[in-house]
Amino acid sequence: MKKLIALLLCAVLALTLISCSKSADNLADAEAGNAADFQYYANTSGAVTESYKADTDAAAGSSATQNEKVIKTVELSVETKEYDTYVSALSSGVNSLGGYIETSTADFGNGYSSNRYANYTVRIPSDKLDEFLTAAGENGTITRKTENQQNVTLEYVDLESRIEAYKTEKVTLTNLLEKAASLENVLAIQERLSEVNYQIETYTSQLKVLENRVSYSTVTLRIYEVERVTETEPTVWSRIKNTFADNLDDLVEWFKDVVVGFVGGLPILIPLCAVIAAAALIIRRTIKKRKAKRNMN
Repeated sequence: MKKLIALLLCAVLALTLISCSKSADNLADAEAGNAADFQYYANTSGAVTESYKADTDAAAGSSATQNEKVIKTVELSVETKEYDTYVSALSSGVNSLGGYIETSTADFGNGYSSNRYANYTVRIPSDKLDEFLTAAGENGTITRKTENQQNVTLEYVDLESRIEAYKTEKVTLTNLLEKAASLENVLAIQERLSEVNYQIETYTSQLKVLENRVSYSTVTLRIYEVERVTETEPTVWSRIKNTFADNLDDLVEWFKDVVVGFVGGLPILIPLCAVIAAAALIIRRTIKKRKAKRNMN
């Protein structure tokens, strides 16, 4: 009986050792597989960059066949006799075209001139830019116009390719993270995954800014209130008339300045004149008294 029990114990011990050995082998195989997967990613991570470069080159080569991305900016100097009407029409026109006023400043004149001035920066949908510029010329006289176009197609394609490359890498990292068993691999993958997410967010933000600048053209308007609008191509007669009118305006302004200076100086002039008059009266009386004494003598 004792021999039978001893044999059974030996059999159980042998089975236990065999089972533990197989479990250890399986765990080692799993770790080796994960390490191989991670090493494969580490060795081929440069493929993401190469893929990005290839995509960028291919997209750049086909940029001529797709819609080009162009940023348009325009600067206008406008003169108008009807300042309030022009500003009101400008605001309503921008809204009707689906644009918006980005910034605006106004100067309501000073001591030397009552003419007003305004500076507007407006954003207009690119496909409505020509329509807006036509309206801007109808309600006022454009004395200066500057247009600039910047082709950013390659920059746009570059950002799109970078985003797609990092998204591809993110998928690969996510799959590796699900399979990783060692803490070292998990931490390494998570660190790289954070960097990839940051790059995706950064480039996506840059792409949105670029899309906004392409979709909405920027127009800067300098609006001047004037009494006479400058002629774009003046004739000899109009030049003579404008010169005469300018000189007349200067003369009127000079008289205004004299009147303003005189009236403004009255608080000083009145006491000064009173003192001068009193001094003159005293001197006159003194002279009369001296003459009277001489005559008596």
